[in-house]
Amino acid sequence: MGKDPAQGLQPPDNPTYARVGPLAWTLGVCMIVIGVVTSVLMFRDFQSDSYLYLAFYSIPANTAITMFPHEPVLIYFGKVGELLPTAAWATVGTFVAGVMDHKVFVPVLNLQSIQSYKERPFYRKAIGYFRRWPFATLLVAGFTPIPFFPFKFLCFSVGYPMWKYVTALLVARFPRYYLYALLGATFPIPNWILIASVGVIFGLYAIKGVPMAVAKLKSRKRARQTAGTYESDA
Repeated sequence: MGKDPAQGLQPPDNPTYARVGPLAWTLGVCMIVIGVVTSVLMFRDFQSDSYLYLAFYSIPANTAITMFPHEPVLIYFGKVGELLPTAAWATVGTFVAGVMDHKVFVPVLNLQSIQSYKERPFYRKAIGYFRRWPFATLLVAGFTPIPFFPFKFLCFSVGYPMWKYVTALLVARFPRYYLYALLGATFPIPNWILIASVGVIFGLYAIKGVPMAVAKLKSRKRARQTAGTYESDA
C-alpha cells in the first residue's frame, strides 16, 4: 500500500475561520466592479497608449474565479503597443489580483463549516504533492497553459504565505505576458478574431453559469418555503 503524500505534511497552524470577514466581501465586489467598468472603458476607448486600462483589466482577468480572458487583450496590445510596457502593466494588475485573491479565498476555503473537503482522498493526495514543491508548482502552472485555478485552490486552502504566492505569480506571469504580446507583434491577427474569442469565452461561461445560478436560486427558494412550512406547523 502506497504512502499517503499528505501524511506528515499538515501544518499545525493551518488557518481556519469562523466566517468570511467584511474585507473579503468588499474585495470580492471590487473585483467584479473593476472588471465590468474597465471592460466598458476599453471597448469605448481602445487606444495603443491605454496601458492603464490594461493594468486595471488584468486585475479581474487574473483572479481565481474569472470570466475575463487576458490572452486576447495581451495579443492586441502586442500589436499596437510596446512589448515590455505591455507585459509590465499587465503584471502590475496581476500583482493587485494576487493580493486580493489571497485576502478573499484563504478565508473562504478555510471556513470551519466546509473543512470536510480536506478529508477527501483526491484533495489529500493533491495537497500532499503540492506541499513538496509549492513554489515550483506555482511557477510552472503560472507560466504554461496548464489551468491555474486548481493550483490556486490548493495554495489558498493551506494558507500558503501571500508573499511567496505573489512572488511566484509575478515571476511566472511576466514572461508569459511578454510572449503573448510578442505573438501579437509578430503575427497580424485581425482584431475581429480577438474580439470574437472574448465573446466566445463570455458565451461559454454564460451557457454554463446561468443555469447553475438559476438552479441555485430555485433551491434556496424551496429551502425557505420548506422552513416556513415547518415554522407554521410548529
